Amino acid sequence: MGRRPDHVDDLIKRIGIARTAITDKHGKGKPGISIASWMLCPVCGEGDLNYTISSYNGHIHAGCTEEGCVAWME
Repeated sequence: MGRRPDHVDDLIKRIGIARTAITDKHGKGKPGISIASWMLCPVCGEGDLNYTISSYNGHIHAGCTEEGCVAWME
């Protein structure tokens, strides 16, 4: 198996930065009730990072309002 393309490594790094900012704010466990919120995007510093955290499994869905910045679903 070959090395991952650089753009994939960059995307993983961006997700890590954004996910850490969310879990620093709300904790790493699943919340008692689902959370839907936003913060200034810690990746680009310009857009809003909109996110939800599921009370069912703690999964995070998030996306920055700046095109091409960061977005993912767990």
